[in-house]
Amino acid sequence: MRQPATILIVDDERAVRMMLEAALRAQGHKIEVAANGAAARQQIAESEFDLVLLDLQLGDSDGIEILREIKHDWPDTEVILLTAHGSINSAISALRHGAFDYLLKPAQVNDIRERVERALEQRRTSRQRHELLQRIADSARALGVIDASTPGAPATAPNSSDRIEVGPLLLDLRRHSATLGKHTLSLTRTEFALLTTLSQQPDTALNYSALSEAVYGRAQPEDEARALLRPHIARLRHKLEATGITGVTLVSIRSMGYMLQTDA
Repeated sequence: MRQPATILIVDDERAVRMMLEAALRAQGHKIEVAANGAAARQQIAESEFDLVLLDLQLGDSDGIEILREIKHDWPDTEVILLTAHGSINSAISALRHGAFDYLLKPAQVNDIRERVERALEQRRTSRQRHELLQRIADSARALGVIDASTPGAPATAPNSSDRIEVGPLLLDLRRHSATLGKHTLSLTRTEFALLTTLSQQPDTALNYSALSEAVYGRAQPEDEARALLRPHIARLRHKLEATGITGVTLVSIRSMGYMLQTDA
């Protein structure tokens, strides 16, 4: 077996969670578990997993919705659905939303391990391809062969460099990384997009609809945009504050939206 992976198991049946955890931990993988959709969303918001084993029918959540959220925030994370015979059609339909495969419950241990290794191999191959393309683009840019506007080059903000600095906050748009002081921020794609948009106009209140359009590529009514953005903003604010670094603050503007405020 290759390098151990970080795997999240999401299932509301304790016996299933225990069986899957034992089977995969024995393979050397690092395992985390969630007993419901709310716990899974919290863990996914805080960390990127190599693989998620996701029950399609959770008591408090729709497995398909969680799948969509995973693929939006962590598109390289592979997802294997766990489903009963009665929902096979739903599982097959979920493959169109980015799931790698599905397993019928109860599944045999050998089948679980074999399917998991296939999904992890696909993730490794995908990441190696992305890294190779990035190195090629970096080399070509260093030689002056391409610039940021060349098709296939990593996208950056228009009319800007690859970096945005706001006080102690530094965003590297090309590498999709963020640091606050000496702390590296672990951000989802949505959180990074929000922080980038706010950082491009510091000390300026941006309304919910404008932020939604910048992050999701489409304008939405203010009420819908606010409800959609609120959990992402809350997690982003927590990550910024957890560093203990002052100089920038993510603030809510009542009845308006959000602003990245700098210290005077």
